[in-house]
Amino acid sequence: MPIKFEIYRDGTRVNQFVPVGAMAVGPESVPINGDVSFRDGLLICTRPEEHPVGISLLWEVGPLGAYEMETTRLPPRDKPYNLNVELARFRLMKIVQKQEDWNLFDFPRAERFADRFKESQNLFGQALGKLDNPSEASLLADRSLMISVDLSEELAQFHGELLLHRRRSSGGLSKHIFGCRVDSTVQNQKYKETLADNFDHAVLPMSWKQLQPEQDRFETAALDDWVEMLAKKRVPIIAGPLIDLSEAGVPDWMFIWEHDFDTLRELAYEFVQKIVSRYRKQVSVWNLVAGLHTNSAFTLSFEQSIELTRLLVSQVKSALPSAKTLVTITQPYGEYNARGTSSVPPMFYAEMVAQAGINFDAFGLDIETGVPTPGGYTRDLFQISCMLDRFSTIGRPVFLTSVAAPGRATPDPSDRSEGKLDPSAAGRWRKPWDPELQAEWIDAVYRLALSKPYVESIAWGNLADISPTVPGGGLLDDMLKPKPAFAKIQELRESFQRKKA
Repeated sequence: MPIKFEIYRDGTRVNQFVPVGAMAVGPESVPINGDVSFRDGLLICTRPEEHPVGISLLWEVGPLGAYEMETTRLPPRDKPYNLNVELARFRLMKIVQKQEDWNLFDFPRAERFADRFKESQNLFGQALGKLDNPSEASLLADRSLMISVDLSEELAQFHGELLLHRRRSSGGLSKHIFGCRVDSTVQNQKYKETLADNFDHAVLPMSWKQLQPEQDRFETAALDDWVEMLAKKRVPIIAGPLIDLSEAGVPDWMFIWEHDFDTLRELAYEFVQKIVSRYRKQVSVWNLVAGLHTNSAFTLSFEQSIELTRLLVSQVKSALPSAKTLVTITQPYGEYNARGTSSVPPMFYAEMVAQAGINFDAFGLDIETGVPTPGGYTRDLFQISCMLDRFSTIGRPVFLTSVAAPGRATPDPSDRSEGKLDPSAAGRWRKPWDPELQAEWIDAVYRLALSKPYVESIAWGNLADISPTVPGGGLLDDMLKPKPAFAKIQELRESFQRKKA
């Protein structure tokens, strides 16, 4: 039996609705296989099994923004649920849970949040009392949700500032915090100097697809120039990911081996050996594998994912015992898992890699938001904080190797999608994306991330608006002039350096 929802907007039942970013969600907010569609005036989630399930979808929260929001897990029944009520219910439940996790219930300075929580709770209680009048219930639930979303962001920032103050006071921050990802195809001298002079480290992608376009041919000239320049300037390099089994990372000639794991393993080993040997003296951290859990281009079993991870980490550790190694988690919210392939939820993969006796040093983590792609729909600060918290119990540091958000609300013909990605179709953080909002988002997310004691460093994903991964995602425009986002990161960097001094 499917799970059905009625949808209301401003108290009026919606008879036409296009679900965006919609998926079924299981325990621990993990996306699962299921069909979510709108038909006959109802949002319907159909799954093979009749277990309680929630749904997640892009949802408008008035002036606060539009975010990928989630319901509680609900059992199938004949009567449709009220989507507005269930979205409000989940956020209230999550606030209670995180207040407990963050020990905020008895914190004196957190008292000001209690009244707003009670207001949201009371509105939700009234909505439950009006379920026989679903229109009125939806209006009350909408008001409750707006208060809860606003309150939860404030709670996340309040908790973050507490932890950040403690971390800075105790000297718990690393030396090389603020980095930026390089586009090694750009050889402009100003681009290079801006990167080298204004960041603590560089993330230098070493794409298998770019470096070995044919099985018997390597193209490393552009990368050689970058490595030489960064080494000369003494900028620490995080290299990689080396093996990224996505369509963007796998050489075209490799796809004939898609179902031959033994050959894949052998070819990956040879590639890593060549690259590590070539740059072993200049690279500080090796980001070895990324996104093996997603099965987006190559379909690996869980055991094969772990085996390949183990092999490549052991290979580098044997050659360079003191080298730092990363295993990178992409799409940390796990949307890819809703496809129903043999993919592995991100945190399950992370936990298993950590427990499997693999001698890697830290996790890499990519967070790109504000684009209508799996993993790219907009989340609020509370959701980002909750996602980062999942790494707190694994016992490994986290390097944010690529963080990105748009600097415009319209498609960008010069980005890597060539204008196919429209930020307005992926939600918004408070208001439509623009350069000033991008800088505000950086300030909030960087401070939130660095409050987590296990987060070692953060690298922005695009230095300039020269083929950025998200529309207007660069810190510099296409003429290499600084944008507000660049100034914000430099302000943060100077602030943290003063504190350390």
